[in-house]
Amino acid sequence: VLVATATGETARRFAFVTIATDDYYAKGALVTLHSARLHSRPPRGSPEDVDFVLMVPASSSSISRPSEKWLRRFETLGIRVVTVPEVIPSPAVLAAMEKDRAHLASQGILEVLQPIAYGGAFAKIHAWDRELFGSYEKVVLLDGDIVAKKSIRQLLTLEPLAASRDLMDAFNYGVLVLRPDAKIHAQLQQLLTSASAADVERYSTRKRGQAGICDQTLVAGYLAAHHGPVHFFEDLRKSSREHPQSWMLSTEFNLVVSYRSKERCEEPKEAKRVEAARLVHFANNWLHFDALARDRESPGRIDSPRCYRGAFR
Repeated sequence: VLVATATGETARRFAFVTIATDDYYAKGALVTLHSARLHSRPPRGSPEDVDFVLMVPASSSSISRPSEKWLRRFETLGIRVVTVPEVIPSPAVLAAMEKDRAHLASQGILEVLQPIAYGGAFAKIHAWDRELFGSYEKVVLLDGDIVAKKSIRQLLTLEPLAASRDLMDAFNYGVLVLRPDAKIHAQLQQLLTSASAADVERYSTRKRGQAGICDQTLVAGYLAAHHGPVHFFEDLRKSSREHPQSWMLSTEFNLVVSYRSKERCEEPKEAKRVEAARLVHFANNWLHFDALARDRESPGRIDSPRCYRGAFR
């Protein structure tokens, strides 16, 4: 989801933007955009205009798109739906991703960590497209598995690029404050569609053996290397603020809960972090809860209704 702001003669324009590739992902994207709207309304009389946009990749033999029924649901809520070109990953990127999936499968955790192969989400880079979003000064790009539960207007005051740190990649691509830029847009398209094995290795900040390479790995690595500095959201944990290397994906604008164990979610401090969070990011588990529901002891089990009910208040 993107939040964009553009300075005009009478108003500053903002937009929240996300992407959906089929009806399954459209469900999460609708919640993301609707909750973002509830918690980003400008004050009465403010010279600001906030838009909400759903990007939908053009359908092809390899990429699907949400049904017209679901697209009408977005439009009924006043959400603008735009079709964007498909971004086909290079053979080297696809090979790296398939190697990762084989590694996860060999460990018996593929269904937990990556039940569906990444595809149309590569088109998220069209958030930088000035033809689509050039009227906005800033854009906040959000994944479609996020719930806004408190005001997120402060995101509009942050200097691009602004994001959370990530456990393995240069930053987490789930919540990103950016400024549309034709040069960056072209560079990212070139990177994802033409990357060599050397490029994948160059821009990946993952340690050898760490699985999960995806569009975030390359996009984050490239932007951090060529278009930084990245302005990181402050972590909610005091120890992480004192020692940044120990942070735990616990920022108020991107509280990632997908890999929390059921033991951790019972900790009082975790409850406080959920209460303080403005954006809760259910990476994987929001959309792919079936595998976790079958086994209460499975890796990443979060017992969502009980542990994170505060996210839905």
